[in-house]
Amino acid sequence: MARFLLTLGVVVLFVLEGTVMQVLSPDLWGLSWMTVPRFALVCCIFISMYLGRREGLYYGLAFGFLQDVLFGQVIGIYTMSMMVASYFAGLIVLLFQRGIGMVFVTSFLILFGHEWLLYSLYRLFSVAPYDVQWILTRQILPTVLLNLVFGLIVYIPIKNGCNKVLDKKEMHVE
Repeated sequence: MARFLLTLGVVVLFVLEGTVMQVLSPDLWGLSWMTVPRFALVCCIFISMYLGRREGLYYGLAFGFLQDVLFGQVIGIYTMSMMVASYFAGLIVLLFQRGIGMVFVTSFLILFGHEWLLYSLYRLFSVAPYDVQWILTRQILPTVLLNLVFGLIVYIPIKNGCNKVLDKKEMHVE
């Protein structure tokens, strides 16, 4: 039940990032920068940190594929980037303890790397018409900051959900 609730929560956040959050976008209000909510990715990163890199890889694969099918211009880019981002988040946790500072520094680096990878892949396929400085200052950094703020909000619920999943796993092992 705990895994179902955790997955359902990520699905709800995925739907919110594609619907409600589009109304709250700063570029619609006349601001010069743009933010892209990546709530499902933030959850996949946290899940990967607490449940392991394989678990995060599966979540990243599933939600990346959904992102590609529903919103993507090129099939496979979000699938690969979310899967890689989640996997690397789980790998980094193997090297360090899971304190809140390390979790958010890792999240910042993974989110920045994800956005940079997306820009690079879209640039490779000539879909991204903007130069590096513009995209970095007006989209990548505001997007990363928005998602880190969101991460602060959902950190405790995701951590508790992951701990419940781990408790269920331990009960079945014993």
